Amino acid sequence: MDKLEDGKVVFERCFYLKKWPSRLVGVSKRLDIIVHALEEFTPKWVLTKSTVYVNYLIVSNSKAKLVQSLHYDFDANARPTYPHPIFHVQLNVEFVRFSENELRSMGFDAELDVPQEHNECRVTSRIPTPEMTFPSVLYCLVADHLGAGIFKDFAEDVDPMLKEQLPHPDIALLKTSLRESPAHIKSSHWFAR
Repeated sequence: MDKLEDGKVVFERCFYLKKWPSRLVGVSKRLDIIVHALEEFTPKWVLTKSTVYVNYLIVSNSKAKLVQSLHYDFDANARPTYPHPIFHVQLNVEFVRFSENELRSMGFDAELDVPQEHNECRVTSRIPTPEMTFPSVLYCLVADHLGAGIFKDFAEDVDPMLKEQLPHPDIALLKTSLRESPAHIKSSHWFAR
């Protein structure tokens, strides 16, 4: 769902990764991962905003249970009036914003068990991260789940594209923060000031 909207390009994709390897899941269960990316670019392909939702589902006896949910955020226009890290991850209990029918069209084949209510501990901590946009999240998923041999080949194929061809985030606020105190690299630099 790519579109030009208010002078920006909006990119939206959802991936359903079925039966991903995990050393923590027994042989009678499987790990499925749903990734939903929503990113905005300038017409010159500079990334200005990125939110990538990742849901981890354990499937057992044809029932899928949401066991971990998080999202990665980046906003080039972050402002001190709403202080949060320029790049961050946030743990939550949110299921991706796609209907069960849309997931089924991607090959999802289990009965979905999603929490109907937020739990009492609404996690709101935003943990500063390095750049974790859509390509970065996919890169990490391959590293975490497909093993060193596959990852090595994948990285050799993908690294040149990541460095040279994909749009890079507009990190002017981060550069300004680093210039103000270059002797100290601290997590405070991930906040707009």
